[in-house]
Amino acid sequence: MYVGALTTLPGCYTMPHAVPPGAKNPTKSETKPIGRDRRFERLARLVDYEGIVKLRQAHVMVVGLGGVGSWCAEAIVRSGVGTVTLVDFDKVSINNFNRQMPALETTVGVPKTKALLDRLKLINSHCEIIIKEEQVSRFAIESIFDRPVDFVVDAIDQLGSKCALINYCVRQNIKLVSSAGAGGRLDPTQIRIVDMSETRDDTLARMSRIYLRKRHMFPRKGQFYVPTVISLEPIRLPVEPNFPPGSPDITPPELAALDPVSKDKRKMIMGTAVFVTSCFGMTCASVAIRTILGEKILGIKNRPGSFRLPKEDPLPLPEYEGEPV
Repeated sequence: MYVGALTTLPGCYTMPHAVPPGAKNPTKSETKPIGRDRRFERLARLVDYEGIVKLRQAHVMVVGLGGVGSWCAEAIVRSGVGTVTLVDFDKVSINNFNRQMPALETTVGVPKTKALLDRLKLINSHCEIIIKEEQVSRFAIESIFDRPVDFVVDAIDQLGSKCALINYCVRQNIKLVSSAGAGGRLDPTQIRIVDMSETRDDTLARMSRIYLRKRHMFPRKGQFYVPTVISLEPIRLPVEPNFPPGSPDITPPELAALDPVSKDKRKMIMGTAVFVTSCFGMTCASVAIRTILGEKILGIKNRPGSFRLPKEDPLPLPEYEGEPV
């Protein structure tokens, strides 16, 4: 679908430019070439000019900007994608520092979307970055899809919101990749990409399958055609840190004042390591970029045109776990 003429801007980079009402779309011969941007020349040596064009004209959405999604978003922008939408409702917290890219002493209490926007604009000021500070809900999911999207990265850890996003993308034939659980692991070399129907020993992926089948009419058998990033490493259950009695709290007082109480009400909070969560995010970004370039993802089947989900039954209240009202 035509998205606008290409107009060269200072710095020899090009941006989509809307066609005035009533004007004719330019022919291929009239379209100006995408300019050379030396920030992405090393990438161009991998994907050539045609690849740079595809990435520049692509729109990628990253939903969930935590330990996985924040690193994924940066990788997407550093790959020269032209339009990026960031979706998250949360703010940077003290307990984000060990795993999330935007967590700095200067960003505690700042919405994650805003913190990421400020950083990503310093990486590529030509990238159009759209932020949506909201929580995904099955009752209003169309609100985040107010313009065409080429690829979606699901980095949500709330079950209801995650399933709502996956269900919408599959039904609307939007390409996506989903991240399973990155918590409880220390070995990033065991990360793999599989179809969601084939994941094993991952609680988030297992519960997602259950709810997608039960609530959203996904097939009981066979592929979901949803690439999913997982780890083969057995989960390490969380332990209560045994700090010696009298151990002082060395959290800077000004930061503690901004975040006095954790909002996390989960019964079990998994331990996390940045070198695992970030690799999950980078793997998601790799799937997104390679898919946009038209490359095959090893072990992942393309969704056939004949794949159709049955019409959904109305979902009863109360909401299922993790679903915002």
